[in-house]
Amino acid sequence: MIPSLDTLGYLGLLALGFGFVIFWHELGHFLAAKWAGVRVEQFAVGFAHAVVSWRKGMGFRLGSSQKEYNGRLYQHLGRVPAVSDTAETASDLEKRQAGEALGLGETEYRLNWLPLGGYVKMLGQDDLRPNSEADDPKAYNRQPIYKRMVIVSAGVIMNVILAAIGFVVLFSVGFKVPPAKVGSVVPNSPAQLAGVRVGDRILELDGKTLYDDYTKLQLNAALSASGQDIPIKVERATAGGAKEVLTLTIQPQKSELAGTKLVSLGIGSAVDLRGPKPPEKPVPEDKRDLTKILSKNSLLIQVGDVVTHVNGRPVEAGDLAVLDAAVQSGEPVQLTVRDKAGQVGERTFVPTFDKPFGREQFDLLGMVPRQVVTSVGEDAPAAGKLLPGDVLLSVGTEGSGDAKLVPNLLGLRKLVNDAAGAGKQVKLTVLRAGNTVEVPGVEPKKISRQYYGVGVSLAADPDAAVVSEVLPGSAAAVAGIPDRATVTAVNGKPVANWQAAHVALRAAVTGGQAAAVPLGYKTEGGEEKTATLNLDAAAVALVNQVRYEVANGGSGAGLFLDPTRGERKAGGIGEAIKLGAVETRDFVLQFYVTLKRMATRDVSADNLMGPIGIFQTGTTIASKGPDWLLWFLSMISANLAVVNFLPIPIVDGGLFLFLLIEKVKGRPASPRVQMIAQYVGLALLLSIFLFVTYQDIANFRVRM
Repeated sequence: MIPSLDTLGYLGLLALGFGFVIFWHELGHFLAAKWAGVRVEQFAVGFAHAVVSWRKGMGFRLGSSQKEYNGRLYQHLGRVPAVSDTAETASDLEKRQAGEALGLGETEYRLNWLPLGGYVKMLGQDDLRPNSEADDPKAYNRQPIYKRMVIVSAGVIMNVILAAIGFVVLFSVGFKVPPAKVGSVVPNSPAQLAGVRVGDRILELDGKTLYDDYTKLQLNAALSASGQDIPIKVERATAGGAKEVLTLTIQPQKSELAGTKLVSLGIGSAVDLRGPKPPEKPVPEDKRDLTKILSKNSLLIQVGDVVTHVNGRPVEAGDLAVLDAAVQSGEPVQLTVRDKAGQVGERTFVPTFDKPFGREQFDLLGMVPRQVVTSVGEDAPAAGKLLPGDVLLSVGTEGSGDAKLVPNLLGLRKLVNDAAGAGKQVKLTVLRAGNTVEVPGVEPKKISRQYYGVGVSLAADPDAAVVSEVLPGSAAAVAGIPDRATVTAVNGKPVANWQAAHVALRAAVTGGQAAAVPLGYKTEGGEEKTATLNLDAAAVALVNQVRYEVANGGSGAGLFLDPTRGERKAGGIGEAIKLGAVETRDFVLQFYVTLKRMATRDVSADNLMGPIGIFQTGTTIASKGPDWLLWFLSMISANLAVVNFLPIPIVDGGLFLFLLIEKVKGRPASPRVQMIAQYVGLALLLSIFLFVTYQDIANFRVRM
């Protein structure tokens, strides 16, 4: 796959920004070395051979100027460079004096081929040869400890300063972020169990101010300790229109949904009751038929549409809570919509179950609904073969005699993975517009490190209460409800689909206490039967925790609504400086918290990124606008400061630690100890680099 021109442009911007962050870090070492009177031989951005270099008295050169520079020095001294043990050479002091006499700069400024780092090469300082010394008084090794400490730590300090400057500029011009307003609450999530509601504005999490920034809510949640109660402060609108501030207790939990392996709260960002923004580029003619890739629900609200009423009640753009309350009834919702031409019409939204926290498959007391296709990727293997609205009746592999089964989501995923492993195509039978259709073989495609797929989104079938599977040990299993049964009545009330079944079931357990609920069903063979669901308090709670999806959150069964936009902008330069300092401090501290959470396994090492991952993520962020690019680079600068100051030999923190030991003991560690430590540090960094690069490649996706 070839990256788009847009992606290449974002990569270019990111490379320039990343290069500047590195340049700034090395500039710190350079300026500190000059302040200390140390002779700097090279100031380089990048590694490997030089692309271009510049030196005072010589100007620009393609490649390095070092050979020509040395030649002039030795010519001035009347000697030749050392090529053997017996050849005449010159001392460092003599070479410096010769350079000064010729008016040549001591420092070569160079841009190297591999722009993923940089360095400052000082006379008398070699990370891998700690016992190297120079006879020049301007050599690094001849400086007092305090000056060497300043030189070593200057790069880190400069990165912190750069991060702070970046954030100050960002909050001066304005950072467009989604507000910390609750747009959705995942069923059975920490947020739902804590009593968080759609429409709440999150003010603080665990005592940390969020500045009405949803990204800070996500980050702070991800770095919380799993399973520990923490306070969450919310602002909530009352029935009378006033606002009240509540402090709730929430217990963040680790969710491995979609392989994220992060601690989360189960809170989605807010959306407005209007259609999405128009695409930046015209949609090609052959891709304008959205009915082939999107569900009916997703097509209800189009670009330029505005929702004016929900079930006859007037609403404004920010009244998401009103729509959410209507959808959670489980009944079809009538939307009055004004389109971009000013025409007003009625549209019906049919609620679809939201997936429970940390799980990819919905079930109602152990009854797993059969699956319906809600969306099909434009370039997916299933494109042109499966359509939104197709109900999966059976699934198998080409050339096999698999029995026809109504598949559930997890079973389908396993079968697709097995088919991919065997190099076979997937065969499907679907119910399309009331007719049974055999779908041609679909070749699975790798969609993540663990999974293959055919490029479709699935949700519970909203039209019929057919049970694809009954989970072992569930209330339905205990009641004896068989696989592939169709639920026809709940508590004596006829039901035609899963939504009606849930609404009737919820009404039957209104008191929240244990209950026995009769359930009528028809077997696969057509026999009418009745079972009794004996529900304890925990099962009743599960019934009441069921929620329906409003905005499209990945299942493809929700509405496409415009994300709510907010902005973090300081009221003046003083506030901008304060916000910049706080943001820099937070990112520095959060890095250490991340290391701690990795030690406790609340954050998986699978989430680490190397250069490839940083650039891939950076291109996505850069596409959101210059403010997001500035935020990303400032964050990288803050993190680079922390990484460089970790007490690992070979990086600035390890070098500073050796100097500190020398200061305390009054003598440096032996060259042998330092050399071994440096090689161990180098091996550690190389191992980490290889690991994160493997992670990046395994998770790599090219943005098109």
